[in-house]
Amino acid sequence: MALERTYLGYFKLIFVAIGSGLLAERLAILFAAFHFHRLTVFFHEIRDLLTWPAVAIMFVVGYRFLSDLEYIEKGITVPAKEIIDPRIYMAAERTFLAWVRTGIGLIAFGFVIEKFDFFLEQLSIMLHTKLTTGDSFSGMGIVFIVLGVSNLVIGGVNFIRTVKQVDQGCYRIHKILYALYGVILLAVTLILAAMIIHVSP
Repeated sequence: MALERTYLGYFKLIFVAIGSGLLAERLAILFAAFHFHRLTVFFHEIRDLLTWPAVAIMFVVGYRFLSDLEYIEKGITVPAKEIIDPRIYMAAERTFLAWVRTGIGLIAFGFVIEKFDFFLEQLSIMLHTKLTTGDSFSGMGIVFIVLGVSNLVIGGVNFIRTVKQVDQGCYRIHKILYALYGVILLAVTLILAAMIIHVSP
């Protein structure tokens, strides 16, 4: 369970970095509309510094996560005295809350990105100019929201299964859930990378 919390923290930081890079790209577009060349270049550079290293780190962290899962895959038998020990349930709750925090954070980031896109659309109408760089530009916030909802669902299922297994006296990692989450993370990372490439100047 501690392993889950650790990697959820890593994944959250990585997607916050990617999301911040996407917001920097939107700020660059905003400043370009007002002909602030230096700020436009600055935020383009911030975008590059935040997004591409984060995408690369995502693959490294994902590989390490799979390696650690293989190491602890056999699982452990929960001693009878631990079944009545509230600390093991509290650990399960802390892990569930880590899933929830990550999910809510990603959903909030998605809404911020989508709101900024809406602001740019309204501003482009007022200024009679185009402030976006294609249809794929506006879908990035939705990707974050979908990932956040996936975190909430997988975290809830994971918590219920963990408590049930501890009650039965045998806890094993939920490899199918983690594999599903890994596939979602990989898909989201590839989608965001493709979108970033598509809207890059």
